[in-house]
Amino acid sequence: MNALLLRAGRRLALLVLMAVMPMFAQAADWPASGEIVYQITMGDGPQIGEARHSWSHDGRQYRMQTAVRTVGLAALIKNLHYVQRSEGEVTAKGLRPARFSVEREGKLAELAEFDWQRKLVAHTRKGRTRESALLANDQDVLSLWHQVSIGNGRPLPGTLNVVTGRKAADSTLAWVGDETVELPMGRIKARRLKARAVDGSMEIEVWFAAEQHMLPVRIRMTDDDGEVLDQRASELRIGEATTGKGS
Repeated sequence: MNALLLRAGRRLALLVLMAVMPMFAQAADWPASGEIVYQITMGDGPQIGEARHSWSHDGRQYRMQTAVRTVGLAALIKNLHYVQRSEGEVTAKGLRPARFSVEREGKLAELAEFDWQRKLVAHTRKGRTRESALLANDQDVLSLWHQVSIGNGRPLPGTLNVVTGRKAADSTLAWVGDETVELPMGRIKARRLKARAVDGSMEIEVWFAAEQHMLPVRIRMTDDDGEVLDQRASELRIGEATTGKGS
């Protein structure tokens, strides 16, 4: 279990990272602020962690973050806590990240800085920086969460690049279909997306709430060892209105 938790700590947005795709933004349809709380389990086992994702925007600039921590027995075995942050612009063609970071125990662990003029992104980790090519629709692992929401159901691209503090990753995307998903916050009508890393390192399924602005309410990741990490929404807050445990 420790190994899976550590992998989750390194790439938990990769839980959702390839989960969503670059779409053209319609910011007026994107809630100006909100928060989603997820319970994290290993497969169908007991809860081992909690993730809190929040965002805000004014139609021009956005900020968002995800805070992840272990809970219960898992916290006694490995007290894991980290925060991912993304900030950037809201444009007519979608979200344009400027900076993505990961902090562990209050210290900067990973950083990605986007230079859209030079078409490069700089990844900094452990004092070392390297650059990779930046394409027009590239997103970081947090800004991706909202591309379906603001994309208003437009067709998927076949592949996309996802930026972390370490690298840019490729994945393929396909809609699976519409279904009702059972969550801690209740039964939700959702549309399921399947994403797969091109290198075969993981497969991710994401359920987007059809009646809650297409926000991601479940994220299920299977790694190349066949181990499963599942995030299910227990609360969803849009502005002042809360659905789920907090309502």
